[in-house]
Amino acid sequence: MSARVVLDACALVALFGDEPGAEAVSAALSEALANDDRLPICAVNWCEVVYSAARAMGRAPREVVGALTQLPIEFVDVSQGIALTAAAVKAEHALGLGDAFAAALALELNLPLMTCDPDFEPLAHYGLQITRFA
Repeated sequence: MSARVVLDACALVALFGDEPGAEAVSAALSEALANDDRLPICAVNWCEVVYSAARAMGRAPREVVGALTQLPIEFVDVSQGIALTAAAVKAEHALGLGDAFAAALALELNLPLMTCDPDFEPLAHYGLQITRFA
């Protein structure tokens, strides 16, 4: 598996929660680290990770942020282009807003999206590539 993927929120939530697929996410992060690379995650999805992990682990959001800063991930701000692509995807498909932003970033960067969510399958017609980990 190539380590160069966009991370969906569920990937890091699985890692923090030691959920099914956490090993595959850990392997992608390890490969990125070995290649001196960082895996991109959209700011919206990063927010999802922070609040989901904080709730699940009973930790303060700032503690989760501290853990995130130790990982080889790249926080990607939302540009107008990414927002427009997310809006187009959301208008056409029954996806959550966070999912629309994850797909938009993957499309913008022309990278596969690492996710456990089957809801992305219909976006293949946009050219979205998916790396399923669970």
